[in-house]
Amino acid sequence: MRAERRVVKDSLSDQLMSLGLPKQARLLNSTEYTQVLRRAEIKVVKGPVQLKAQRNAAGRARLGLIVPKRGIAKACDRNLVKRIIREQFRTAQRRLPALDIVVQVFGKVSKQQLAVALQKHFSTLVEQRNPGGDK
Repeated sequence: MRAERRVVKDSLSDQLMSLGLPKQARLLNSTEYTQVLRRAEIKVVKGPVQLKAQRNAAGRARLGLIVPKRGIAKACDRNLVKRIIREQFRTAQRRLPALDIVVQVFGKVSKQQLAVALQKHFSTLVEQRNPGGDK
């Protein structure tokens, strides 16, 4: 019985890991962040949420997050905002072009407001990739 539980638990964790955000889909160092922030080809601002993007040679969309303490004081709130951003990116990732994307949050924002803003931002990036739609 314990072996069965372990097998089920392992298969669930494998499924969750496949839905995660691998290292290849993240900006990892300050030079990558700086390059996107200084040389952004695309800039979208909606309320306290700002998105900057630049084409990359990695062949896939990559995400960077900036959620400063100044904008959101409590660590648990900052972590929640980061989780929501990562989840929205993960669901839109397959449709996005090969871009390095940095999402900045400058102030308090509700979960729903953040999710809606990010969906619009990511759909804007998809539309810029193929302006005539999918053909």
